[in-house]
Formats: sequence, structure tokens, C-alpha cells
Amino acid sequence: MNQYLQTADLPVLGAWQQMAAGAPQETSDGLHYSAEVNNIAVNVLLNRVCNARVLSRNARPPFHATCCFEYPRPSWYTTAVVLGVLIMGLLLTTSIGRHLGKMAPSPALLRATLAFSLVLLLMYLCDRTPLFDKLHKIYSSSVFFFLTACALLAGFFGWHKHKEPDDRGFLNRQQTDEWKGWMQLLILVYHLTNASAIPSIYSMVRVLVSMYLFMTGYGHATYLCRTNDFSLHRLSLILLRTNLLAISLAYLMDTKYTDYYFAPLCSIWTLVVWLTLYVARSTNKSWVVWAKLAAMAAFTWLINSRHWWPFNVLSYMGVAWDQREWEFRFGLDMFVVYIGAITALVNLNYGKHLTSHPRWPQLRRWTVLLALVAAFIYVVFALTRDSKYAYNHWHPYISPLAVLCFVVLRNSTEYLRSASSYTFAAVGRISLELFIAQFHLFLAADTKAMLILAHPRLWWLINLLLVSIMFAGLCKVLAMNTQIIVKYMIHQSENKPRQDMEMAGDGGLARPVLDRLALDQTSKRHWLRRLGSTLGRSLVLRWVLGICGLLMLNHFY
Repeated sequence: MNQYLQTADLPVLGAWQQMAAGAPQETSDGLHYSAEVNNIAVNVLLNRVCNARVLSRNARPPFHATCCFEYPRPSWYTTAVVLGVLIMGLLLTTSIGRHLGKMAPSPALLRATLAFSLVLLLMYLCDRTPLFDKLHKIYSSSVFFFLTACALLAGFFGWHKHKEPDDRGFLNRQQTDEWKGWMQLLILVYHLTNASAIPSIYSMVRVLVSMYLFMTGYGHATYLCRTNDFSLHRLSLILLRTNLLAISLAYLMDTKYTDYYFAPLCSIWTLVVWLTLYVARSTNKSWVVWAKLAAMAAFTWLINSRHWWPFNVLSYMGVAWDQREWEFRFGLDMFVVYIGAITALVNLNYGKHLTSHPRWPQLRRWTVLLALVAAFIYVVFALTRDSKYAYNHWHPYISPLAVLCFVVLRNSTEYLRSASSYTFAAVGRISLELFIAQFHLFLAADTKAMLILAHPRLWWLINLLLVSIMFAGLCKVLAMNTQIIVKYMIHQSENKPRQDMEMAGDGGLARPVLDRLALDQTSKRHWLRRLGSTLGRSLVLRWVLGICGLLMLNHFY
């Protein structure tokens, strides 16, 4: 029938031909097919005819359709990024940069910004244009467990013992990088296979996010109490490093900053830990620190439960964030960050006393045994919940228990503390970029679909391999160049150690344009020199100007 229609020059959808050829058992005469095939054929026809007319009108992300509709035209922000790439390319490849002299940024900064911008534009091409195909995700238990096994198996090939003595302690850097690595791989498999609809898998993955935030509390508390470095310089490094990619994607992809929820979560909890330990910081080694943590925990719980977040104020500035979604994300891990900070303080203040106690071996054995029992109880409890909504009610209170069980078991012996997986650690060092970039590069349609580079049916594994290699390589590029850009933004030199200044950034080899003019004594632009000197000295002023600039951009954008 289809062949006859084609000979009569009548259009026939190719999908219909594939349905007829692939389902001969669904018809008895070759003309009339079963209701299941007919429903799929009608959906294909409706998508082909209706998507372009209905979904394309005022279409805004996330896009739930994967074919047959028109993507929105590029915004002025996207056009500005393209022009910026062209200008940076001219400065690097021609003599224009040399003629500009001190007005031109350093070549290292230009290369980093150019590479960062090119990756962003590639993500735009993948997810906001019909250049690459997208495919809706369908959960398959066999595919999920196969990919999970492959991800975990890859980590065992990089297992090695640490050579440095500093890498053999409790929750050492190699171990935490490994921790972040295997968790990120499991989260990618979880999103790729659309396993969020399975309550048992959902509950396990929710604990992985809690583990990330536990490390946020543990890592920042350890550093702040060990070094007493509460400088705005270091705080700016962390916040800019965490948010540069998320903010850039929010404007480029026309999404919300809170859609990349991991970046704002880490940022707000970083500020909470910093502020808690900064207030009366001379008491961080006494009992007062426990009172500070308890007071801050009660304060954050009150803000979230009473809906006191200043989203209404932000709405007047053109910032349309979903307060309900944010309160849900924040409330799920309300206490695990404080547990991380408490673990850090106990390790710093009492670790040596505990390990040198005569009964420490006995205490360690009992702790490991209790951790095994508690982990078993948690797994049984999580797997027996009727739905993920029922589990969410208990998650803020039981997730710290699951995290502490893992910490105890992972550090239960000297061998486990002094060994880790190099493969997982390498993934963990770019876990931030992997988590955020997956929305548009590893997946598509803001994680609602799969990005297709090869045939989606016969070569799905090859397609996954190609996308994964490209994704991992580009995330490494993003991580490397983000560090260079962030150091430039706060004036940190790579060849000169930072001076411990509370509210000022130090100078460096790659100075901004205004700073260079400020040092140019022959320049006649005295007002510009004074402005550059002021901006160079005051990191607070740069933060104020930057936030005001983003709010103005958001208002007009």
C-alpha cells in the first residue's frame, strides 16, 4: 500500500514504512493493523503536523518534544557570545592584540575564555538546534544495571595505594575525589536511563546528592578551622568556581539558574558554613562551636519551613525563580551539611585523642559493626517505601545516617584509607562540570531526552560511547579554563603566592584592563587610573558591581 502511494507521488512518512516492515505479526492482510500500531502511527502524524504549529509558539525550555518543531531563535546573548568568540579569535591569530598593547587581555586569558565559550556554543548547538537528534528516555532495568556494572567495573582497574603520607588519613583528598567520581558516574547512568520513576533507585541516588553536600560541610569546615583563612578572596574563588558555568548556561540556554540546582545548593551551604564559623571564630575549638552550629541549623530550618526566602524581592528585579522547587531541594538535605561540619570538627579537635586511647581498637570494631547494621536497616527502609514521595518525607532525617555509615566503612582499615581508584578520582575532579553540563551535552532537552550522534536503535551503545567521550573531554576543558578565568576575575596570580588580605584581591601577571591603566604612570586618564586602583583594591566593590550587572542583565534580558 505504501509503495503504491509513493508511485502515485503521494507523501508517505518513512516511520510508517518502518512500522509496517517491523511488525508483520500485527496485520493479517497487510492493510489493516492492530490498535497498538495504529495509535503509534497517529501519534507520529500528529507530532509531524501539530508540533511545528502548537509547540513552536512561545516555546521555552525545557522542551518536551524531540522532533518536528521549531526551536526559538538565538537570543542577543547567544549572538554576543558568537561575536566574542570571533573577536577573541582575531586577537589571538592576528597582530591586532599587539597593537592594542595594555588594553588587550593576556593571551592565556583569551585562550581560556575562547575555549570556554566554544564549549558553551557547542552545547547550544546540541540542545537548542535541530542539528543533532534527540530521543526520549525510556527506563529499562537491564540497561540500567548493565551501565551501572560497567561504570563500577571501570573504577576497579584504577585501584592503587597512595604513596604520599598525607593521602592516608581520614577522608583524605584522594578518597574524596574518588567518592565524588563514582557517585557522579551513577548519577549520569540514573539520568540517562530515566530511573527516577523507580522509587528504590530514586532513594539510593538521593543519598548520593546528600553525600556531595556532606563533603561540602566537611571540606570547608576542615579548611577554615585548620587555616583560619576566612578571607573574601578564598570565598570568592569557591563561589565563582561553582557558579560560572551554571550562570553562563542560564543566560545562553534561556533557563533558570536554579534549574542547575547543584550549583546554588553548594553555594548557599558554603556561605552557611563560612558564616557559622566566621562569627566568633576564636571559639571554633571550644564548646561554643557546637552552639553556633545548632543555632544556625535552627535558623536555616526556620527560613525554609516558614517560606522566608527573599524570592518576592528578587521577583521585582526580574528574577523568576521557583521558590517551591528551591525549598524542596534545600529541605531534602537540611541537616547533612551540619553533620559534615561536625565530623570535621570532631576529627580536628578530638581525632588524635581518640586514636591514641587504649580502647580505640575495641571502639573501632564496634563502630564498624554498628555501621553495617545501620546501613542494612537504612537500605531495607528505603527499598520498602511505596513511592519516592513517601521516602522524601524521611530523607532529611535518615540520609545523614547512611552517609556516616559509608564514611565509617570506607575508613575502617588502614588499607582502605591508603588506597583509592585513580579512575574514579579523575572523574571526581571534574564532577562539578559533569553534573551541570549533562543537562545539554550528555543528555538533551534539559535532561528530558538523550543526545543522538549515531543510529539510536542498532548502535545505541556506540552512540553512548561517542557521546560519553566527547562529554568527558569537554568537561575537562571547562574545568581547566574555568580555573583560569576565575583566578583572573579576582586577580590571583599563578606565579605569586596570595597575601592574606581580608577584603582585597592581590595583583598578578594577568591584570584586568583597568588595573593595567592604573599602573601606567604615563597615562593621562587620571580618573580611569583612580577607578582601576579602587577596583583593584576592593574585592567587595567588584562583587557589588558584578551582582548589580547580573540583575540589570536579567531585568532587560
